[in-house]
Amino acid sequence: MIVTVTLNPAVDEEFVVSEFRPGGWFRSRNAIRTPGGKGINVSMMLGQLGYESAAMGFLAGFNGAYIRDALRRERLTTNFVHVKGETRTNVYIIDETGHVETGLSEPGPYIPEEAYDRFLRNFERMLQRTRLLVLGGSLPPGIPQDVYGVLIRMAKEVNIPTIVDAAGPSLQSALEAGPTIAKIDHRFMSRMSGISLTSLDNIIEVVSKLHDQGVEWAVTSYHVYGDVFFTPQGIYLAVSDRRSILSLFATADALITGLIVGGEERMAVEDRIRFAMACAWEDAMHVEKGFTSREAIEALMPRVQLERLE
Repeated sequence: MIVTVTLNPAVDEEFVVSEFRPGGWFRSRNAIRTPGGKGINVSMMLGQLGYESAAMGFLAGFNGAYIRDALRRERLTTNFVHVKGETRTNVYIIDETGHVETGLSEPGPYIPEEAYDRFLRNFERMLQRTRLLVLGGSLPPGIPQDVYGVLIRMAKEVNIPTIVDAAGPSLQSALEAGPTIAKIDHRFMSRMSGISLTSLDNIIEVVSKLHDQGVEWAVTSYHVYGDVFFTPQGIYLAVSDRRSILSLFATADALITGLIVGGEERMAVEDRIRFAMACAWEDAMHVEKGFTSREAIEALMPRVQLERLE
């Protein structure tokens, strides 16, 4: 089973407005409310492509009950620890006139030590049925910053491959543990290395070092509509067409979903990259998170510009 861990889930609220500006009052043309958080998004997108997964993490309050019930309606397996407080809400505003996106995120509920210990016990049991572990997103208050490193090491002890998409100290902890695949936060790596990652040469120099830590695949963004893929078969630059992009919300989660499906279906490296990029691209072509269809994704694959850099 594929297991996704979202330690700080959210209810995502997306609003589409015209000519958004601070200090104004706006009537939304469209409003969408969905369960969110990186791992949860990946689980939902995997389900759209016919792959089962189990979602783990923490839930609290009314929002937590909404997320649990919404995931169960999608026939997704859930294994959440419930805590006091309220699961956070993320607000995302899309200005369809100015093509500017604005987000606001809450910190999430405090997780007491007892709840964290309960999660670790559940996680250890779930590893017995897990073939791939996906970790992603921010951490709620109370969770140790090295948690992703801890979970990756637990998975590696039983030979389970891991994928991580995070930022800040939690990403650093994950990288030190050596995940199989890592989505690298561009700004964090720039701060950590002290090198500006605005050029391909600098990106290659910094991210290539991760292979020494056991990272087989690493992905980092290049400008707005491109990604650099570090693979066992070489380094690739992949770019999609910006003219059809409507919203970049959750595109990173769509890309991770594409990499997972490509791996499950044993696609060749270049096909796997094209499929992952096409997933992100198709998700970005509409406001709703997820995919219109598998056919829509595959139709975009030949249009992904792919260049081998070495």
